[in-house]
Amino acid sequence: MRVFIICFTFFLSVFCATLVHAHGNHSHDDGMKQIENVVIPIAIEQNKTKITRSGSYLYIQGNGVPNHKTGQFPNRNNPNSIQSQNHNFRVSLVPQMADTLTERVQIIGVALNGIPFEPGTAECYGRSRGQRGPMHTCEWREEAIVNGNGQLGLDWSNAHVQPDGTYHYHGVPNGLIKMLKQDGVDLVHVGYAADGFKLMVSQGRHYKSSYKLKSGKRPSGAPLGKYDGSYTADYEFVKGLGALNACNGTYINDEFVYFITHDFPFAPRCLMGNSDPSFAHKAPTDRMEQRRRHPQRDRRPPPRRGY
Repeated sequence: MRVFIICFTFFLSVFCATLVHAHGNHSHDDGMKQIENVVIPIAIEQNKTKITRSGSYLYIQGNGVPNHKTGQFPNRNNPNSIQSQNHNFRVSLVPQMADTLTERVQIIGVALNGIPFEPGTAECYGRSRGQRGPMHTCEWREEAIVNGNGQLGLDWSNAHVQPDGTYHYHGVPNGLIKMLKQDGVDLVHVGYAADGFKLMVSQGRHYKSSYKLKSGKRPSGAPLGKYDGSYTADYEFVKGLGALNACNGTYINDEFVYFITHDFPFAPRCLMGNSDPSFAHKAPTDRMEQRRRHPQRDRRPPPRRGY
């Protein structure tokens, strides 16, 4: 079978360039709490990503090392160091809509530099640290981005590191977009979802999600306080509120695409098509992230029976 290596000049800086050296402090107007960008330690491999086409599939292989500057890892709220991985993803070049939506808590897609998009966290209200349990059983899952602020040690690219050293994005991959040199361009293709549809970013924020915070306070047995965006369940989908559907997608020129947005859900939490098996992710055996303890949030009532 003939294999075509996709290597456009446009992406040379993404996949083939060496890492850029750090330079001074930067200021950004997106309101995101940032960890200062630093050069990836020399001990870590440089980014190695290969995209090939074979038949009706696109294969994205990489070592999981970002091709842009990252925050300092480990840091106060993320105790993990970036380690080289062996990512092998496959996406369909002819994605098809499925009959039903598929909710995904874990990897929803992969960026063009081989870094996974994984918007959900393993932080679950009612579970002790290190307690095991399937991710889909969590009713009150903590969010990594709350009111525009990165939690759990996120860096400027809305990314941090899992205990096994996997660097992954929770939201808009600012570092990747900068490497793609898309200044003045609104729609930027940043990757592929697990079902094959493209992942896009609107730099002008022209495609709004259709989620909003619920009103009032959380019910009895839930985390204390009002719905403030600290948990995934704090949000509700309102059809037609924004330009995007429940999976953060829409049609552009008769092509269905997903969006990575600056507002919740930040990245799709469900897929319209069938996920490729290469995106399967085993359930974590430990907490993926570690957060700074929050005095009010930690005054938790006993969990409900059976939780």
